[in-house]
Amino acid sequence: MTSHVTSPLDVELHIPAHLDAVIAEVTDLYENEVAPRERALDHLLSDQSKFLDQDGRLHKDIIAARREIMAAAGAKNIYSAHLPESLGGRGLGREDMIYVEEKVYGYGVGLNPALLSWSEGATPRLLHAHAHQKEQFTDPLVKGLKTSLHGVTETGAGSNLYDMKTNAVRKGSDWVLNGTKAYITNYFDADVAQVLAITNPGGGRQSFTYFMFDTKEYANKGYKIGKLYQTMFGDGYTGEIHFEDMVLPESAVLGEVNGGFDIAVMSFNYTRMRRAGMCSGWNKYLIEKTLERVKTRIVGGEPLGAKQGIQWMIADMYLDWQQTRSLSLDVARAIDTPGPWWNLPRPSDEVRRICALKLSNDESFYRVADRALQIHGGSGVLRDTDINKLFQIARNLRIPGGTDEVQRTTIAETLGLRFN
Repeated sequence: MTSHVTSPLDVELHIPAHLDAVIAEVTDLYENEVAPRERALDHLLSDQSKFLDQDGRLHKDIIAARREIMAAAGAKNIYSAHLPESLGGRGLGREDMIYVEEKVYGYGVGLNPALLSWSEGATPRLLHAHAHQKEQFTDPLVKGLKTSLHGVTETGAGSNLYDMKTNAVRKGSDWVLNGTKAYITNYFDADVAQVLAITNPGGGRQSFTYFMFDTKEYANKGYKIGKLYQTMFGDGYTGEIHFEDMVLPESAVLGEVNGGFDIAVMSFNYTRMRRAGMCSGWNKYLIEKTLERVKTRIVGGEPLGAKQGIQWMIADMYLDWQQTRSLSLDVARAIDTPGPWWNLPRPSDEVRRICALKLSNDESFYRVADRALQIHGGSGVLRDTDINKLFQIARNLRIPGGTDEVQRTTIAETLGLRFN
């Protein structure tokens, strides 16, 4: 269980006045919906041996609590604040969402992330949903009443979509889907699946189509849950899904046939941009926890924080947080200025900024988490501590959403260093 610690860093947030009501709602949701459930489930949340069930999956009580928090946040129009009002969201731009996200993640690493939609919730892919899909999929996802999964990655296909093998072939007025998706978050608990498949082999950017369907409806009709992947931070929530001659109607298409590439790119951009508030909130939390530690840990008759070496490490943590937060807000303002960030295609200079944002947040968060763990010493290496959990998450984040190396390559290419 985690709690928010008031610190000298709060005065540096400079949250715009027009977000006061939103931040107040987040605070209220945390205090009345999240914190009580964290206290009730502390025996599971604070012990990784109990965090997962006997099969290695995330404990059902934690899943249930997350869903309850999602629905509560959805009722307050916080859960999907990032989506336009036309979809039932709050219509907040990327700069505003940074402030909201860092508030949510600033509470630590308990149940608080469930306050905001992430990969298992209402993503901007719903902007491409058709009218007939609204009641069944869009509305409940936006309100936090259902969860989803995003089926893109395969064991042999990550950042390069053209390595994908999962395909869908027309059969009359239907589509027949075959393949396997790997490293899928929320793979066994999702109500809704959004899956990218090859529908036009060799068609370049027009090779792919998204499909959206109810997982329960197709559970015995070619849709199967595969094996669990136990990640380095033991989330018990990641695994495989299989499609075996799964027949989907034309009404299952999300967006347009052969138009999936641009939707996927838009999804990746969303994942990358969302790093900003997430990492800022967690960086701030780590600095606060570390300050608390060095002020109370006595070594040789004086606080650990009296050591110059420790002071410099904390100063470096602060610099990482401030520099990356400033970059993130600057990028977000630039993206918001011309209009909704989800409009496609995006100019190359904006793509470069988004990659820089993702890369900077990934690496600064990792450095902050590493120093926090080092300063916490023996307690830092204990698996069930918040410091250790965040260090594991920080290392993991440098891979999904496009590896840090992919971000560097894209930055270089948009600067004119592409030779093929």
